[in-house]
Amino acid sequence: MELKYFPFHGEDYKPQMGLKPLERANWIEFGPDAKDQLALKERLLRDERDRVLIALPEASEGCRELREVLGAHLHEFFSDRFPENPALREQTSAVECMAELSRWTQEDWALLSPRPPVRLEAASICFPSRWDLRTKIGRESDAIHKPVPEFSSIAKPTQGFLERVSVDKPMWRLNWTIHDSDELFCPGPHPGRTDVTVENVIDKTWLRVERQTLRKLPRSGFVAFSIRTYVHSLRDVVQDSQRRMLLKASLERVPAETAEYKGMGRLHRLLIDAL
Repeated sequence: MELKYFPFHGEDYKPQMGLKPLERANWIEFGPDAKDQLALKERLLRDERDRVLIALPEASEGCRELREVLGAHLHEFFSDRFPENPALREQTSAVECMAELSRWTQEDWALLSPRPPVRLEAASICFPSRWDLRTKIGRESDAIHKPVPEFSSIAKPTQGFLERVSVDKPMWRLNWTIHDSDELFCPGPHPGRTDVTVENVIDKTWLRVERQTLRKLPRSGFVAFSIRTYVHSLRDVVQDSQRRMLLKASLERVPAETAEYKGMGRLHRLLIDAL
């Protein structure tokens, strides 16, 4: 699969929001892996429902509005996949609205409350990266991000942005990590593989990139947060010598505690040495 995003530039690492303006037409991304990802979501919504799907009662209005907005968007921009607006079907409960969104797109979805303090009030997260939705739901932004090393340096700007994000200015950003598995459903702590060495680490690891968007809903004021996950074999990523050099330089500047938080653990030093 084509490497669409490569979020490494070799600069010193520091926590940052990294937000960019989002064109409305580019809100949703489908790729050649759509069939497989959507099939996996269907299985997870059935077999791991309590771990991937939660909606608090106070999020009902936002869930229904996001369903309407997303349905209209998909019909407008992806009419080949959605020849009819899927949101015109019979209304469902708030939690089923979130499940529908997950079935429609490769993106995972979360809804942040319209009034401060901003809280996570509903989500369908089928592809978490070493975190458990059940421990985050209902919590404020600061509490959700507390485990992030050095997050305190951007806590106030992050909270301020979430409280002031406007309807007419949606934004997007990238997040990344490197896993020792290409599994998309990765909740909770991970002990890590024991067969990874400096000789084979590039062949046993995968670059995981999240394209995240934030869009304020006009009627309810909820903020819709989407996560589109891309997973690439690291061997494929570093075939290009320039990418290999930039990845190594970036990893060298990632603090050990940040690497641990990202789920890379001992992979961090092995990757630097191997690259």
